[in-house]
Amino acid sequence: MSKPAAPATPPPPTEAEFLAAPYEQVAAVAPKAMVFAPGGTRRDAALGGVDVNSDAYARWTFDRMSELFATMFRNGVQHLFSGTITPNQWKEVGPYRGNLIRWVISYLASEEAFETYARHGWRVRMVGWQSIPEFQEMAELLVARTPKESTRTLWWWVAPTYESIWDLLLAAAHQSGARTRDELIQFVYGENVPLISLYLGFAKPEVSPAHLPPLLEGQVQCYWTVRPGYSLDEAEFRRILYDYAYMRTTWRPDKAGRAEKAVPYKNVWRQGPTLGLGRRLGEEFWYPAATPPLPDVDES
Repeated sequence: MSKPAAPATPPPPTEAEFLAAPYEQVAAVAPKAMVFAPGGTRRDAALGGVDVNSDAYARWTFDRMSELFATMFRNGVQHLFSGTITPNQWKEVGPYRGNLIRWVISYLASEEAFETYARHGWRVRMVGWQSIPEFQEMAELLVARTPKESTRTLWWWVAPTYESIWDLLLAAAHQSGARTRDELIQFVYGENVPLISLYLGFAKPEVSPAHLPPLLEGQVQCYWTVRPGYSLDEAEFRRILYDYAYMRTTWRPDKAGRAEKAVPYKNVWRQGPTLGLGRRLGEEFWYPAATPPLPDVDES
């Protein structure tokens, strides 16, 4: 007696269906852990008429950040990593650099911040604070005043220099005696965090160890937006999740006959653009070059 046929896999939703889908459906395919590395926060503030050297800038940025992070968690992300201090920020001079540590402490560990974390049910942690001792009290407060367990954990990642990342890892390996990656992850992060599978950066496509927290790099799908700061909306974030979940899932273990299926698209491959090329806006800013339209495809 023959076995009954396996049920057919339902087709993926269209992008329009996914954009309108309930949160539970989106969460089912969202990454468990991702990095959001925003840039242009001062640019975003200037566009909004906010003085970037004032405390109002830090407050305005925190409010926008909270709204966007709530959107990401609402759509199924469970562990969200974002840089608090990066090497480029640490090397700056002028009013911004002078205010940096005070702003981080004042706005990420303020009473208003803890109210925001509690309202959203976020557990909040800081990793890498050892390289900036002024953050020790803040890191301890985050542990003490946000939940021990939650399905939504916000990780603040501190890396003032590239060397500080190695210092953190080497000290952790020495102190813990860890012999495996999982053991070292447990020591550095205090738990076995899922590997990061989505990275969302800003503007110039580049990869930096300061933006991908150590030990957690899985097979990372990368996206870059040129919307500055925290101005990404939910529809655009869902488009990223749709691409992540459905458009990029092209790998197959059996490659037999796959190369030949590329032949009808030879014009596409031979005339394809180079992603990452850009142009200058004035003297200060980089902007991605426009992608040319898809060449003619012979699918006959």
